[in-house]
Amino acid sequence: MSSAPEPPSAPEVLRFALAQGPLRGLLLDPIAVDERIATTALLPPAAARGEELHPLPAGTFRLLQDLPFGGGRRAERPADAPLLGHLLVAALGMQRREPSNPANDHRTVASVRSKFPVHALVVGTDGPAGYLDLYRHALVALDAEVPPELRPPDSAIRVVLAGRLTDLPTPYGILRRALGELELGINLRALLTAAELFDCPATVQTTGTEPAAAEQLVADSGPGCWSTPVVTTLHGLPGPGPFGPTGTRRPLATELDALLTDSAAHPSLTGSAPITATRRTAPAAVPVPAAALPKPAEGPVSWAEVLWNRSAGRVPLPLTGFSVRPSSSTAAEVESLAAWAGVPVPSGPLTAVRDALSVHVVLQHTAGLPDGHYRAAPDGGLALVRRAEGLPAELEAGFGYPLAPGNDSGVRHASSLWFLTADVQQLIEQQGPAAWSLLQLASGWVAHGLGLAAAAQGRFARPARSFDEHLVGRLLGLPAGEYPVLLTVCGRTRYAEPYLDLRV
Repeated sequence: MSSAPEPPSAPEVLRFALAQGPLRGLLLDPIAVDERIATTALLPPAAARGEELHPLPAGTFRLLQDLPFGGGRRAERPADAPLLGHLLVAALGMQRREPSNPANDHRTVASVRSKFPVHALVVGTDGPAGYLDLYRHALVALDAEVPPELRPPDSAIRVVLAGRLTDLPTPYGILRRALGELELGINLRALLTAAELFDCPATVQTTGTEPAAAEQLVADSGPGCWSTPVVTTLHGLPGPGPFGPTGTRRPLATELDALLTDSAAHPSLTGSAPITATRRTAPAAVPVPAAALPKPAEGPVSWAEVLWNRSAGRVPLPLTGFSVRPSSSTAAEVESLAAWAGVPVPSGPLTAVRDALSVHVVLQHTAGLPDGHYRAAPDGGLALVRRAEGLPAELEAGFGYPLAPGNDSGVRHASSLWFLTADVQQLIEQQGPAAWSLLQLASGWVAHGLGLAAAAQGRFARPARSFDEHLVGRLLGLPAGEYPVLLTVCGRTRYAEPYLDLRV
């Protein structure tokens, strides 16, 4: 394996964290993303474009159509196809195309500007690794050697999730590190949700030997800058089976491959590489069974409908941003959102970091609950901090993409705003330099839970990192040293159009 960079000190990690938060205006240039800039969002790694495929099964959404949303019943295991394929499609698969949306096709997970920088690899006890290529609806044999340390135990497979940070536009700068880790947390929650729906025991490793070996595998898959992966072991599943030739190869995209190489050499990535590598060198914990669903409860909609409806909101061309229409909600709906946000992260290094996160909720127009600021307890309960009408409108003033002729911003109309806050300095001092990376994973875990619960209510859930930390901290009355690290906006969109169904 390649030699590891010198691990950063706690003060170096703290400076990196603050540069993307309350000191952003002092330490970073403003982010100005130009959507005309070419990206590699849909480009498979160079080693995953060959002829050897293992097709994914069809009909996954049909297995979920009769399964009520919630944490109750489990899906019937398919008798006519390997479970692994259905599990992967349920976790990360394609859902729909929005005809007037310039962003990429919609999947089960949220992604910044639909770039989907998180890639998935499947590793069995022998044979090549398989790359999840959703546009070929197949696992593609990866032309890269699998490190022995990454092989799973008998009767199990491993799924590697890794963020290719160069899929995000260069103007995002060092923020690509945070977004890549955040989306790893989102994708991890999605994978474990699907595993639980199909009654497949799973364990997770965010630090230690297996993520380090997985990092070597993704680095060998082709050019680009990769995050330290997260490794999930799915127990009781055989490998993907043999890969068969199709007679066709993915054409080499020379210009995009060059873009991957050039972007990986950008100082914002090379200079910050040691930051997320701290997870690789952090102490490993004994893997324990992980769960992603709240206490058993069933809703009136199906899992298929929830995955289809899950959205981060949008606007019609040529606007950017997201539209929201005023709407009311109920205390039961808010309690459901809180329950999904409160599901514990997989035990291990993530636990202490998640315990250090506070969840603040701003509500308006909720039957049975006064408008204002609440704190969410780990068990999902809500405690009123202060009554305040019009607080979402005050918070909109601090949102990073304000209402303008070319941009919509509906924070003022949101039914609920979910802020995750932390004393990052204290967290890093107590948990070590890897705490910053783990904080992003934990935040993504919570955000995906909110996204699923919101979709079951016909709402969108938009994770966002762009806001004025000082204004938010003042309006929420946060103590000195604590600041918001993620916002999820929940509401009903005032824009819709017919969708094209991409489910197979």
